[in-house]
Formats: sequence, C-alpha cells, structure tokens
Amino acid sequence: MKVKKLSLLVAALAAGSGSYAVNAQDAVEIEEIVTIGTRASKPRSDVDRPVPVDVVQAEELKSTGQTDLGQMIQFASPSFNSAKYGVNGTTNYAEPATLRGMSPDQVLVLVNGKRRHQFSTLNLNVAPGLGTIVTDLNSIPAAALKRVEVLRDGAAAQYGSDAIAGIINLALNDSDEGGSVSLTAGSMKEGDGDTFKASLNGGMSLGKEGSFLNFTVEGFSFEGTNRSDTYTGAIYPSAPADYGETGPTPNYPYFTTNPRQDRGVYPQEPFVVGNYGSNENDTVQTFFNAAYPLSDTTELYAFGGTSEKDIVAYGFFRNPSRFSRAVLEVFPDGYVPVLPGQSVDYSLVAGVKTILGNEWNVDFSYSTGHNHLDQWNNNSTNPSLGAATPTEFYVGRYEFNQDILELNVAKNLGEWGAIDNLSAAFGASYRKDNFQLHQGSPESFEVGPLASIGKDVGSSARPGISSASVNDLDRDNFALYADFEADLNESFLLTTALRYEDYSDFGSNISGKFGGRYRVNDNLAVRGSYNRGFRAPSLGQIGNRVNTSTVQNGAVVITQQVSSDDTRLQSLGIDQPEAEISNSFNFGITGTMLGGALDVTLDAFYIDIDERIVVSERLNTSRFPAVATLFPNAREIRFFTNHIDTETKGIDLVLNYGTEFSNGGELDLTLAATFNQTEVTGQKDTPSQILTGASAANRDIQLLGQTAIELIEVAQPQEKIVLSAVYRLENWNFVARATRFGEVEAFSRGLSPLDSNVECDSNNRCVQTFGAKTVTDISATYAFNENFRLTFGANNVFDVYPDKYNNTRDGFVGQASSYASGQIPYSRNSNQFGFNGAYYYMTANVDF
Repeated sequence: MKVKKLSLLVAALAAGSGSYAVNAQDAVEIEEIVTIGTRASKPRSDVDRPVPVDVVQAEELKSTGQTDLGQMIQFASPSFNSAKYGVNGTTNYAEPATLRGMSPDQVLVLVNGKRRHQFSTLNLNVAPGLGTIVTDLNSIPAAALKRVEVLRDGAAAQYGSDAIAGIINLALNDSDEGGSVSLTAGSMKEGDGDTFKASLNGGMSLGKEGSFLNFTVEGFSFEGTNRSDTYTGAIYPSAPADYGETGPTPNYPYFTTNPRQDRGVYPQEPFVVGNYGSNENDTVQTFFNAAYPLSDTTELYAFGGTSEKDIVAYGFFRNPSRFSRAVLEVFPDGYVPVLPGQSVDYSLVAGVKTILGNEWNVDFSYSTGHNHLDQWNNNSTNPSLGAATPTEFYVGRYEFNQDILELNVAKNLGEWGAIDNLSAAFGASYRKDNFQLHQGSPESFEVGPLASIGKDVGSSARPGISSASVNDLDRDNFALYADFEADLNESFLLTTALRYEDYSDFGSNISGKFGGRYRVNDNLAVRGSYNRGFRAPSLGQIGNRVNTSTVQNGAVVITQQVSSDDTRLQSLGIDQPEAEISNSFNFGITGTMLGGALDVTLDAFYIDIDERIVVSERLNTSRFPAVATLFPNAREIRFFTNHIDTETKGIDLVLNYGTEFSNGGELDLTLAATFNQTEVTGQKDTPSQILTGASAANRDIQLLGQTAIELIEVAQPQEKIVLSAVYRLENWNFVARATRFGEVEAFSRGLSPLDSNVECDSNNRCVQTFGAKTVTDISATYAFNENFRLTFGANNVFDVYPDKYNNTRDGFVGQASSYASGQIPYSRNSNQFGFNGAYYYMTANVDF
C-alpha cells in the first residue's frame, strides 16, 4: 500500500481540489490506491482507508441496465436510496436521493471534488424528504463519469454544510483519446415505458502533453408508465339538472346511467381514469472535463455542463360530481390535470492548480451553478372563473443560483518529528446562494367570481405562484478550514479537520472531525471516526412563500407557506431556522482474506442530530385565535423551524471476491448490505403564543404530526442487500444482481383494523406495512471485436411489484385499491424501488 501518497491525496480531496499536481509515476500509483481491487475486479470499498468509501466504476454503473444516474447508483450502492414517484409534486422532477436512510439534504454531492448546486424546488408533498431540496443527480449524464465515490461518513468539517450522512463524489472521465457511442432501447413488460437513450463520449488532447478535453452528449426519451387501478369513485352529479344543456358526454369511455343518489353516479364497468406511474421524460444533456498544463507545475482546468429535462406529470382525476372543482361547461366528464415541467440546469467550474514555494499544492477555482424549474398546468381549470376559465396555465418558475470562490492549499510534509509522514491542507471559500420565485400567469391564481359560491381558486392541482409570493433572496457564506493527516508509523494513521463557517443570515458554525485507522497486520485493520457536523437551512426553506387558495364557508381562504423572515412568526414564538448540529461516530473493521481474493469491510455508525429542521403541520387558523389575528386572510399556515432531534444507527457490510478458473473465466462476487434505523427522539413543545386562546381540544397539537414522523422513520427501507455476480469468459460477460429492499410503512386513508399488515391507533388512524421485496436483474454482453459490444438485459426480471394499498382486505384482493378510489394502488408516501414491473432492453456500444 502506498500510504504516503494516499495521505496526500486524501488531504487534497479534503481541500476540495479533487486532485493535485504530481508527476506521471505518482499518478499511476495513486490510481492503483484509489481503485484497489483483486486481479479480477476493482472493489467498491477501500479496505485501507480511515473512513468507508464505495467506489463504483463507470462500467459497473452501466451494467445495472438503468437509464439515469440516480437509479444506476440505487442498484450499485446499498446505502444509497432513490426511487421514482408519480403524482407527488417536486418528486416528479427531481428524485429524493438519500444515504443511510437519512434526509436528501443531509448528503453533499461533489463533482470532481467541487460542491454541486442544488435543485430549485422544495418537496412539500407527503414523501420521504418532506420539506427538503435535493441535488438532482439526473442532471448529469452517466456517460460523462469515470467513477462514483460514495463516502459513508460525516464530512462537514472538510466540505461544509450538508455532509452529515456522507458525500457522493462524481469523478468525470479524463481520457484524452478515443471515445464511445452507446445506444439503448427498452420497454416494460406491461407494454408501456418505451425508452431510448443515446450517448456519445469522446476525448482528445489539446496539443500539449498532459492536456485533455473530454466531452459527453446524451439524449434520453422515456414514454412514461401508468399503473393506476380501476376507478371506484363517484363520477357524475346525481342530479341531471346540474348540467344544464351540457350533459354527460354519451360516448365517453366511462359514461354510465347507474345513479347513486348518496354520493353521485358510479361506473358500471371497471375502467382506469388516473395516470399514476413514472413520468414522461425527454432529456438532453452535455458535459465536459478539460485540463491544460501551462508548465510542469501549473495547470488550468475546467468542467461543467448543461441539462434540459422536459417532464410530464399528472394530477388526480377531478370528477364532475365534486362541486368545488367541477366546471361542467368545459369538462362535463371531469378532467385529469396534465402537469408539464421543464428543468434547466447548467454549471461551470474553472480554476488553476500550481505548485508554489516548497512543494505547496495550490488550487484556486470559481464555480457557478444554476437550476430553474418552469411549471405548467394543462387540461385543467380555475373553477372560480367558471366557463371563462382557460384550460392551460403557466404556474411560474422556481430558480436557484450558486457562485463559489475557493482556495485550497495542500502539502505532504513528509517525516515530521516522530511522525513517519504528515500531510496538511488549508483553505478558504466564499459562496453566494440565490433563491427566486417568479410569478405565474394571473389566471393560475386569480380569485374568480364563483369563489363566493364555493368554487376552488387557482388552477386545479397546481395553483400558480402569485404576485404576493414572488421572492428574491440572497445569502453569503465564508469558510476557513484546516486538515491534517498523519502516518504515525506503518500501522497507525490519524486524520483531523476543523472548519469555521459564517452565514450572513443566521451566524457562524464550527465543525470538527477526528478519525484513524490501525493496521493490525497486513490483512486486518480497524478504523473509526468522530464528526461534529452541521447543515445550514436551505434558502428555499427560508424564502419559500407560495400560497394556495381554497374556499371555506363560501369565502376565499389561503393556505400560506410563511417564509422564515416573516416577523409575524417570531410573535408566535417561531425563530428563524438555524443550522442543524450533528454528532456522528463510525467504527469499522476491514480485512483481506483468501490470499487477497476477498476484501471485507464492516462499519457500524451512529448519527445524532439536534435542532433538525422540519416543515410544520398546517395550522388551521380557525382553531388558533392567536394565529388568526396575525394571518387574517389565511385558512392555514405552514413554516420551517428547528423542532426535532433524531438519531440514526446502523451497519454497513461490503464483501468483494474475485477468482479465475482454468478455462480462462473470471468471476467477481459482491455482497453489499446496509441496515439502518432512524428515530425521532425529541420534539419541542408547541410555543404557548400559538396556543393562546385555543380550546383544550386544540392545545394538544404538535408541530410535527405522526405522518411526517413516519416519513423520517419508516418510509425508506431500513435494510437493503445487493448480491451481484459478474462472469467473464472470452467474448462473453454475464451479470446477475439481486437487490433486496426492506419493508416500509405508510399512513393511508381508508384502511381498516381488519386489514392484514395494518395497525391502527385509538383514533382509528391506520398505518400499513409494505413487505420486503427482492428485485433481480440479469444481462449478457457479447463483444464481437474490440470495438463493438451488444448487451441484452432484463431488470426486475421476475416482475416484482411493491405491495398494494390494503390489497389483502376481503373483497379487494386483486381489485382496485381504496386509496384515491383506485387511482393510487402503490404508496405515494413511501417507496422501495418504484412500481413499473419488468423492463427489457438492448444496448449497443461502439468504441473508437
């Protein structure tokens, strides 16, 4: 093991530089250490590091058969979890991605060691990551990557805010010659979900030794899927007079003449009216990675890219029997809102690396990143406008911008006193974040004349951003850090880091890290770390104030998302959010066995978070006079606050085995597993200012309700096990992978204590357990020559689906779910691996 060079590399990475100036021989040695493995494969966990890191090579990402980066990592790294959602707000456009069962905003994403900007829009729907903003991994083409490194340890002291659960570092391809073209076509077993993806990656020299330009262009088209169940709810008003001259459309697919006077007219024959599945997606992306040496000691570098995703999601069916939403003159048979969104993303990092003085490696860089999401609402209405309503609305734009200046200095000090080898790194950064809300079309939030008789206000399913909700919010951040790593001797490695950050809106924070690894012998080592980390409230959490309007007792009322800078919140005892503080511990054992053929890592972790930021429950102003006095036009208010404490604990296990056979075949086996549990250990009392004047029945309210707690504790799998096998023989390459997702739980309306897998409290509030499932993927690749390969594969080959909502209830087995009258058969509130079933594909790869 070339530990001294590894120490310098880790110090440079801690500086955020991602690399440092070395000669060619050093580069080769470092490459061997970063991707340590058996002779048959490159393992995903480094057994000689003081902290656990999964290293997933580009070829392994491709072998998953998935089409976007988030799902590739989902089926390659057990501690990573990301699933696709339907009919669920922001998750339609950027998937929540988590590490170790924690929150999406508690993992930091880097590209080439540099901080990646976040998505622009908050997730305010009932799904894991409620109240958070994610980093959109799917805005980066997988073909641009050399590998993905998943650090399963806190690192806020090294990289700053968000790195509580760990870090995902995307290392870009830096090849200076050749390239590849990849074409993939596939479809679901159900006959939908047609997929086509085309990727081009190429590299070239820029005319000087050591220079390169690597570029990627990728296009992706996905038809979308629909897994809605047969609809069982009301359709038409029970009184024909409600229609006037319009009447139901006789030739409409679900027209019926079977009246039910109690709740409206119901269908006679089963039919599907909703659209619940993975969303339609057309994406075009580009990325580049470049470097140009000015001298033997100085190099210019740059990387970045663009992404444009056009996604079409859907809302719930608006049946014409519901008076508040129906516009019978326009949609006599009801309507399903169509919700297009366009996410535009771009980034650029440019910098210079040089060696100054006595071998000090200096990296100075500028980064800029941008994301905006434009949203529309088509095939919908503003019911308060009646027959005058448009059916297409521009909802508005969410926007996020980030600019970073960063200076990192690192040096291998060599032997220093009694220390065999010492590495040091220092740095400073200045970051500016900007969050904006842009107004939608007036009709999307307008209060029409029919609001006075009980019609809903705003474009149904997705009201627009009103003029009162527009915002433009900035924040500055300044940081200083120091990082040291020492090989005390050949066996004992210690590392420590300290970071100071100051934010313009809430103040300063100090984070620290201490870790070590002790090599018991050549084949066995123990490691451990302690981290005091933090996560700053995102600007979206502070500045979002998008309101939705409804009608109550014939009057227009507003559900108001109150921005944290609204002084009225302080009058209610709610302070502006400050940083979450975490204390985390990791202890692990690493080993190499069977003559180097088997690598093993076993890590146990514990993460305690104080003052965790959450979005409150909706406070109904009619129940809280003090709230109504301050917000007289609002029916409900909602806000962000530091309100709960949580703890997460678990175990990660990774085994890599490689062997060769006498026939020339090579076999790689990997078993990777994570087991974790998160609990809400404390919740603050509701401020007395909110409860002033409230009745005794309403004074028991908690600002975080049971459903939100379930999203934190049990809505993600608490276990995930990935067993994969790769067999290579001559021109053939076979891959088999089985991924077990643990059970999840979720609240649902319509459940009964008589249902199996359902538990209900004394208030008849019921939670269903969705059982563990195993998804199996297989593929076979044949190389016709050195340049052309053809792959045939099947993901979820046994067509496994999650449990349906209460599908075991008598009379419902194999029939429609009771959730949303059959529109939602699979949970929107928890997700293991999606709900699309088997997928078959073919990929052609041409290298040049």
